[in-house]
Amino acid sequence: MADGTRAPGARRRCTKRAFMLSSLFALAGAIAGCRLASTPTPAATPAAASAPATTPRPNLRHGLVNLAHLDFLTEDVELGGAPAAIVHIYSEHPKYEWVDAAGEGIACVDDVARAAIVYLQFYEDTGEPYALERARRLLTFCLHMQAEDGDWYNFVLDRQGTINREGNTSAKSFGFWAVRGMWALATGYRVFERLDPTFAATLQAAYLRSEARLQANIRNLGRYDMVHGLRVPAWLLNQASDQSAIAVLALVEYERAAPNPTTEALIRQLASAMAEYQLGDAQTYPFGIHPPMASAPGYWHAWGAAQSQALAAAGQLLGDPTWVSSARREADTFFSWLLASRMLSEMGALPFHRDQIAYGVNSIVQGYLALWRATGEEAYARRAGLAAAWFFGENIAGVPMYDPETGRGFDGIRGSSEFMVNRNAGAESTIEALMAIRAVSAVPQAARYLALRAADATPYQVLEAENAQDVSGRSAYRAGDWLGDARLSNGHYLELHAGDRVRLPFQVAQAGDYVVYVAHLRQRPPQLAKAPQALRAASPIRVDGRLDEWPAALPMRVDSRDNILRGGAAWQGPEQDSFLAYALWDAENLYLAAEVTQAAPHTQNETGPSVWKGDALWVYMDTSGSGTRVDVKFTLAQTPQGPQVWDWKGSTFLPGARLAWAPTAQGYTYEAAIPFAALDLEPRPGLAIGFDIGKGCCGSGFMDLSGKDPDVAANLVPLTFVDVPASAPTAAPGARQSEPGAVALSVQVDDGPAVLLPEQVSPDRDYLWLDRLETGPLHLDAGPHTLTIGYAGSDPERTSVVDGFLLQPTVLRRTLRSPAGATLRIAYDLGTGTLSWQEEP
Repeated sequence: MADGTRAPGARRRCTKRAFMLSSLFALAGAIAGCRLASTPTPAATPAAASAPATTPRPNLRHGLVNLAHLDFLTEDVELGGAPAAIVHIYSEHPKYEWVDAAGEGIACVDDVARAAIVYLQFYEDTGEPYALERARRLLTFCLHMQAEDGDWYNFVLDRQGTINREGNTSAKSFGFWAVRGMWALATGYRVFERLDPTFAATLQAAYLRSEARLQANIRNLGRYDMVHGLRVPAWLLNQASDQSAIAVLALVEYERAAPNPTTEALIRQLASAMAEYQLGDAQTYPFGIHPPMASAPGYWHAWGAAQSQALAAAGQLLGDPTWVSSARREADTFFSWLLASRMLSEMGALPFHRDQIAYGVNSIVQGYLALWRATGEEAYARRAGLAAAWFFGENIAGVPMYDPETGRGFDGIRGSSEFMVNRNAGAESTIEALMAIRAVSAVPQAARYLALRAADATPYQVLEAENAQDVSGRSAYRAGDWLGDARLSNGHYLELHAGDRVRLPFQVAQAGDYVVYVAHLRQRPPQLAKAPQALRAASPIRVDGRLDEWPAALPMRVDSRDNILRGGAAWQGPEQDSFLAYALWDAENLYLAAEVTQAAPHTQNETGPSVWKGDALWVYMDTSGSGTRVDVKFTLAQTPQGPQVWDWKGSTFLPGARLAWAPTAQGYTYEAAIPFAALDLEPRPGLAIGFDIGKGCCGSGFMDLSGKDPDVAANLVPLTFVDVPASAPTAAPGARQSEPGAVALSVQVDDGPAVLLPEQVSPDRDYLWLDRLETGPLHLDAGPHTLTIGYAGSDPERTSVVDGFLLQPTVLRRTLRSPAGATLRIAYDLGTGTLSWQEEP
């Protein structure tokens, strides 16, 4: 599915390796001949049976670009009496038949919009009328999925076009699928403007509706949030740089066709935010990336990482060298690091190689090519070609991920073996592969590198902390995954207490100079412990919006900057935006109430799963209290259809829940009764569950009790069920220790000096980060070595959390060869941030 939401499966590939290698050598021969065949006959596939009758037979292949499988996934339908088309989402090995997305639908804007762009590009390359007609029908589907106000739905449930209006991945909104739909409309308008002005006018009107919605969703212009002490532009679309990038690509496409001040202004606003939100350099984490999420400055994912592509394209169009320079910085540092080492799926804080998908690789390819067009520097075209070699086997599995004979793009790589390749060929992977192959094939300076395969390398190593051996103390082996703004490598970490020392042995294959980075938790000073309590009610509560039965309930205060997860730049203080929450219980129900102080009028124009766009109260629970899962998630909202409690886990209204809402002089109140039966929970005094409660704030921000990401179970606050209120919370242990050295880590390489890394350095909340040990380059001989790691903080009550280590050569080198024997040697120097490129015939 779109955005990599369906993890690539680890299916055993059954296609013979000889067939794939023969395809690779055929590719090499085409490149060596300095031309790409333009009209070979497509291989026989099920697409031929499903294609509409056309005379003459359509040509679906242009060089390496083969639309046969995409055409098989594309099915003609009628929507409101108009000819349209859908794209089936999944296609599974070995039969490659259509498979729908269970619970979501049979087709989505995420895929259809990108497929329309592929067909439009194919038409522009070949003049093939069949491709143009396919694009028209897919664009008609996109028109069907746009709401009257310019927002978008994502999925249809059937061939009649019944829209999934309630699914979490389809509810009316202006996010990823909206900006993709907008991009398709802009591309369609540009192409059809001279071919069919009437249809083009329809596309233009729809595009402008969405452009107006985009403009309305760019909030807090010129303001900044502070995240971990870093300034983050607060006007990114949905607090997301990756979504902003797709929006800029749509805006640029339309601006090329119909230049106007409004579109140009939107490009400038979003491009300036993306260019500012860039961190690190060749030696400093996160190595020059454009982080995709405003709330996670140290995290990067490959899928949708189109920021450099968008910045280079916008800079070229509007003549702004600042944006091109920002794209250069990411391409010359982080992208170069990838080329000299290997492709990733994620970075944050350590690199992740599993679950690589075409969507991620295409982002890198397109970024390089956009820079080549913006600067004219051939080096970027060459790098794009080498990045695209991933599709032909230059990847950790050594398996081609695109087959020119069938047009299939395979769904992903889970590890460094051909048996870890997902041989399914869904819509997204096929579309993204076609986009990358088409873009590179059109540039001879890039296409000549597609057949290269790695022959030798000096790679980095990831050393997992949980593999260490105890020397002294009581270190703890822990499990975890997503932390809200980073991911724990290998799903585990090591927790070190006072007196703990461990040794981590490792091997160095090649003697040389190395640098060491530590992935660990940067921590904030101790805070007052939050101890919310649910008090037993004397009698059942009347759910009427009046809180006269709640005088004994203890307030949970959400009224300070510590409670703001994102959007703090626009927060005007507790008198403008805050709330007090309360909890009571009896044998049948958990009762929740909130007194909201809000200067802005209550606004909620949506229902069900769309209420997140307006005023609503969010509740999260881990009913096990273990901190391992969020198993309950619902919203309380006063909607145009009355009070509603929407269950986000069940994608339905929460059974038996009751809600009342009432306006007040300062804002409004919520009062709800939630049956324990709906929570699968048996209440009792002393029961403690994970709990959080929050609401939208500050325009597009969010505030909650924990001040952390509530979708992470470990972030939830313990809510204790009591008969009698307990005493007020006290300072957490170790509160007297406030200096940076209160929590610290000691790291020693072999018999060298121990390096002290202070860890109490966060100004807001704990977060995972990758810090370089300040030792300078270390010369390590080939053979065994040891890291000795220990807790070195002055506060004996605190702990250090260590995820692992990144051991890097100061110069990353790779040697690649073509089937014909040509050699390419590349080297990325961490000290200078430069990539050298040496070719030998």
